[in-house]
Amino acid sequence: MNAAVQTDPAAWHDAGDAPRRRHVHLIDTACASDNLGDEIIMERCRAEVAPLLRDAYVTTSSGHDGLGPSGRRAAAAADLVLMLGTNALSARFRLGSDYMWRIMPRDLAALRGKVVLVGVGGNRDFDRVHPLQRRLLRHILSADHVHSVRDHVALRLLEEIGRKGVMTSCPTLWSVPREMAVAPQARRAVMTLTRHLAHDSDAALLAGLREVYDEVWFWPQQPRDLSHLRDLPGHDGVRVLPPNLAAYDALLAAGPIDVVGTRLHGTIRGLHHGRRALVVEVDHRAREIAGHSGLASIRRDEIAAGTLPDRLRGGWRQRLTLPDDAITAFFGQFDPARSPSRQAATAPLSHSDER
Repeated sequence: MNAAVQTDPAAWHDAGDAPRRRHVHLIDTACASDNLGDEIIMERCRAEVAPLLRDAYVTTSSGHDGLGPSGRRAAAAADLVLMLGTNALSARFRLGSDYMWRIMPRDLAALRGKVVLVGVGGNRDFDRVHPLQRRLLRHILSADHVHSVRDHVALRLLEEIGRKGVMTSCPTLWSVPREMAVAPQARRAVMTLTRHLAHDSDAALLAGLREVYDEVWFWPQQPRDLSHLRDLPGHDGVRVLPPNLAAYDALLAAGPIDVVGTRLHGTIRGLHHGRRALVVEVDHRAREIAGHSGLASIRRDEIAAGTLPDRLRGGWRQRLTLPDDAITAFFGQFDPARSPSRQAATAPLSHSDER
């Protein structure tokens, strides 16, 4: 972003008598993140909001690093600030803390009443919202807009602080076809693991994959996930991808491959390529998103009980049930004429489509 961002509203006018351009500031939670799942979320969020931004002046700052001097000037000049994706909505008091959505005291004036959430999730379940966090969120979140959240934890938090929200599920699913053709088991699989949520069943997960597939790949969504793989018996037979999204996309696009793992968005990425995908439920995010969307999932206790191979050998039809009316209504509040059509996501996708 240009360090010389202006705060004068006249800076966003065309020459002559042309109408003023809207200025929209984006908070990007993939920037400075070590979790490549944030890149997947941000890519889809940016694609989904793009129709709203065709005539806008757009600036961006990092969620992890906070606004900074230039970002603060840009946010202060903006008409609207869009907070894009990830599980950043917290009931704990976060002002000034090192967090995925970093907000400093000096940012408050720039953000006041301007922030609209786009597919943001609750960081964790809660009993109560800290009074100072309630005050912080009421200060920065727009009272004039309906906010898009991806789970009921986030929706309940908004209700607690008196802001309007609608449950839209995760933006990474919005453009996935609602029904995908039954696919046979592939010869290959790619798996993900979550180091900070390691569990004894992870060994059974790897063993089950090696039993079913001729070839097993591993994609480290975070660098530390690779060390967890190397702690598991049988890891020597696993082929490891480079830790970047381009390498993962290339493998998913190269031919039939099943996607199984504990990383929610790494698994959803398989659906973007028309692959069979099965997410392991390791936290409230996977459980809830799978529960309300129909995303194929399996519990860790089921894996520990040895049911994974039979599940993988059987074919299943992926049917997603998403709140399309709520998604359309969320976008429609900005400009009905620019509300993205959800119809493109309703046609079944064949797994034989090697896109």
